[in-house]
Amino acid sequence: MKRIILLFLTLILALGISAQEVVEKQAYTFAHRGEKELKIDLYQTSPEVQPCLVYIFGGAFVTGVRDEPEVVEVYEYFARRGWKVAAIDYRLGLVPLIEEPEVDRSLLDFRAMLIDAIDIAAQDLLEATAYLVYNAEQLGVDPARIVTLGSSAGAITACQAEWEICNGGDSAALLPADFNYAGVISMAGAICEATRKLEWKRKPCPMMLFHGDADRNVPYGTQSLFGVRLFGSESIAESLKRHGAPYWFYDAYNVDHSLSWRPMYFLRNEMERFLERMVFGGEPLQIHQVVDDKSLPDLESDFGMKVYIEANFTPEIPRGVEAAEY
Repeated sequence: MKRIILLFLTLILALGISAQEVVEKQAYTFAHRGEKELKIDLYQTSPEVQPCLVYIFGGAFVTGVRDEPEVVEVYEYFARRGWKVAAIDYRLGLVPLIEEPEVDRSLLDFRAMLIDAIDIAAQDLLEATAYLVYNAEQLGVDPARIVTLGSSAGAITACQAEWEICNGGDSAALLPADFNYAGVISMAGAICEATRKLEWKRKPCPMMLFHGDADRNVPYGTQSLFGVRLFGSESIAESLKRHGAPYWFYDAYNVDHSLSWRPMYFLRNEMERFLERMVFGGEPLQIHQVVDDKSLPDLESDFGMKVYIEANFTPEIPRGVEAAEY
């Protein structure tokens, strides 16, 4: 009897494993920076043409890698949902602050280093995007459905790259003239500019902005530094509203920088609704969803195991959500 039960359990386990789609990973070099190669890890379950999710890691422009073990599970999740997932390298422009702590630097020095760090990270993201676009057939990527997903410094990079595309920045020139991302998902991001307010020369793609108003790492609103401004998610959302562009601002009251990573594990439902309805469905919505720290998912629960908004969600009904068609 025990043997029969054991065989039965083994069969059930084997069927479950076989039903799980295998995610394959392949590395590609998209740029050389001196002796350093910048790479893309492409995760997929099928060689067929699919939309592509480009992930840009965080780490304050001083640390982080494209294949962080705790994030690979996220790549595999989206790959099994029908995406190519491209995890990319980019140059970390603030590394000298860590490697050379003995160097006395002024605030003006830090300002210049920060601007340069954001610029070169955005350049690398745009070059990685160009690699995906120009090799789309070989990689099985749909160039019209490329979405960026960034965390912290990676979210700044994603927002900055979209800003460069829409405002004719030099680093965007290597992309086709009519190219734009299908969407941007920013987890505690910002845009760095010298202007007093954000203006877009070209209508930006749909953007999903996660940010906590108690974030001490990346500005929630606008922060000035000797004439250069970091426009956080609140300011980006305001600019998108003025320009009639689609966005979903997930605005978390009394929440810190943890919103730079929590959405990948606890708020995937919201991400996927944004992708389904606003990116691929083209629904002309501007959503400002307000939550507080008590209504956010429990950090002690297993990653991705709870469902916090029902499957029949519509932007018109959740408490704390303002939604409008434009």
